[in-house]
Amino acid sequence: MFHTVKKYSWFPLVMVICLLPACRKEAAIERNIKGEMLAAVNALRLAGCTCGGTWMPPVKPLTWNDTLASAALAHARDMDANNYFSHISPGGTSPIQRTMALGYSGNYVMENIARGYTSVESVMKAWVNSEDHCKAMMDSGHTEMGAANVNTYWVQEFGH
Repeated sequence: MFHTVKKYSWFPLVMVICLLPACRKEAAIERNIKGEMLAAVNALRLAGCTCGGTWMPPVKPLTWNDTLASAALAHARDMDANNYFSHISPGGTSPIQRTMALGYSGNYVMENIARGYTSVESVMKAWVNSEDHCKAMMDSGHTEMGAANVNTYWVQEFGH
């Protein structure tokens, strides 16, 4: 009996060591989506589309803005790290506040967010099928954008 107890006394230690990796949050997966997202949004804008029941005629393509992309990445990272999904951060900052804090000098900012999608194609399909998100992408007042993806969190920032 003594040998049996001693033989298995290491078992709890092995279990703790084996389970420690499960306690850590996995590193966030961030994809560079600049080219793919900009191309998808501009294809939509150049073709025009129906958002909800409203026809949105073709509009000019957008240019990429690195400051808007940085704001999108920071917000996607924050939502992923803090497990929330909102345009307003737990600290109370809005999209315009986040972009201005990074030095964005435009005067018009809109944001699309999504969670649970694994590709630019799938998140774009969801945004096109949502009237408000679709209209944000088709807004003729926008001249530039930035976007980011962290794990399954997606953020688009539009500005002028």
